[in-house]
Amino acid sequence: MARWVYLLTAFTVLAAWAGAQNPAPPLSAEDKLRLLRANGTLLDNLVRDGVALSAADTPDRRAEECRRSALNLANAIGAAAAAEDAERVAELTGLFRDIVRDGLVPTINDGLATVPPQSPAARKLREVQGHAADDVTKVKAATGKWAENPRIKDALKQLDQVAEGLK
Repeated sequence: MARWVYLLTAFTVLAAWAGAQNPAPPLSAEDKLRLLRANGTLLDNLVRDGVALSAADTPDRRAEECRRSALNLANAIGAAAAAEDAERVAELTGLFRDIVRDGLVPTINDGLATVPPQSPAARKLREVQGHAADDVTKVKAATGKWAENPRIKDALKQLDQVAEGLK
């Protein structure tokens, strides 16, 4: 759990430093309210999933909790796509890719390497792997409308590479 705290602290410090390099213009109250509405539920879900992930004590439980976080992002991408918010789709797709690439794929691979191949945990890990591959397909389908947007195009290309790790 300490690793997650250090990682979150390092990310926060780097984000603050990067933001100070080229400060964005202040947001209006309307924009802040819109962003809070758009991100509030997603943030609540991701924090809840992060806490559950830190409490998971087996590889299959860790993979399930990590996939739950990725699924919350996939659902948010679908909502942003339905609202035709290409910038939000691009940002969330990048976050989804990062969670799958840096969290879910290594967790599944490490779990499959450590648990007996015929165990219930191995079956669960393969099940989570299949669901995660379906989630990637779902995200790609939701973002297909903006395939010409450079940020989304780049995120989708990287998502294809991540999908290979789920096979």
